[in-house]
Amino acid sequence: MKNSLFTPKPGTKEYRRFVIAENAYRQEIYISFFGIYGSSPGPTLLLNSAVHGNEVVGVEVIRNLVEKIDPKTVCGNILAVPIVNPMGFNFGDRWDPFDRQDMNRIFPGDDDGTLTERVAYFFFENIVRRTDYIIDLHSAEFPDEMIPHIRLRQNSSPDEEFRKLMNSTGINVIWHGPAINGMLQVEAAGIGVQCLTIEIGAAGLINSSDVKAGQDACENVMKILGMIKGVAKIPRFQIVLESNEQWIRSATGGIYKPDIHLGQLVRKGQKIGDIMDPTSFKADNILSPLEGIVTGITHQSIIRSGTRLCMIVHFDNEQKDKHFLMVNPFMPHTKIIENKLWQKIQK
Repeated sequence: MKNSLFTPKPGTKEYRRFVIAENAYRQEIYISFFGIYGSSPGPTLLLNSAVHGNEVVGVEVIRNLVEKIDPKTVCGNILAVPIVNPMGFNFGDRWDPFDRQDMNRIFPGDDDGTLTERVAYFFFENIVRRTDYIIDLHSAEFPDEMIPHIRLRQNSSPDEEFRKLMNSTGINVIWHGPAINGMLQVEAAGIGVQCLTIEIGAAGLINSSDVKAGQDACENVMKILGMIKGVAKIPRFQIVLESNEQWIRSATGGIYKPDIHLGQLVRKGQKIGDIMDPTSFKADNILSPLEGIVTGITHQSIIRSGTRLCMIVHFDNEQKDKHFLMVNPFMPHTKIIENKLWQKIQK
């Protein structure tokens, strides 16, 4: 890490605060940084979260890991930036409410641009460029929640190294979407840095199961990279989905009361919730138009016509043959387990 910002000393941890700019009241806009410098050589892994300011599950994941990991047992270096977007975080919003820019569309940023562009530039130039691998932690966009999954943002098939990195997480589902310029994963790949984007939970919410899923994924990657000791539990294969836009939307307005939960298998015609008319208190049953797995759900109760209620992914026999990615059976430090979501689909 040839950068004057860092003063790595093997076998130690450090906390730094990098001041980047000021707000209107001349308060400092800064990024908090944690470094865990291993006592033995190895790769450099960056853990970051809250690129979207209200996606805070990753903040707790990183806090737990920074507290837990002893640098004397680490091979390589772990860099951690729990809040990449301090402006959005300060307002509990996805982005800075003043410039309204999505930080995950403007990397590598601009040192002479808006405040969001300046923070993105500092993060990319001074931290991202010093890493070999990145785990970029996100949550579903408010007010939705989705099952834990990897966001694959490449227009071509992933190469062997990136595929191995995805397999290493132990996460059951990969969502494959188009690469969009300005995304951290896309721009990091352009400079030769492998970046995993992992989505867990819902914006603005933290629960223990989501934190555990994120922490397990990060630790699995570190184990397989040989950075920490232990055995990673990896599913035999991961389900690969090609779209995340298959939402079931409401035909009417009212108050939505769901009867389903994430990961649940539902049958065609099964009741998935009620929409209550707030003026007459009459409730209409909402029935699933298909059979499949609930992979997304809204936490918004007040809805209008067109509001998305839930996402149910259908698997027919043909799709069952296509939608999987086999895990590399030769990865070190692993124990192969069954994909629990796939077991539901097979029933």
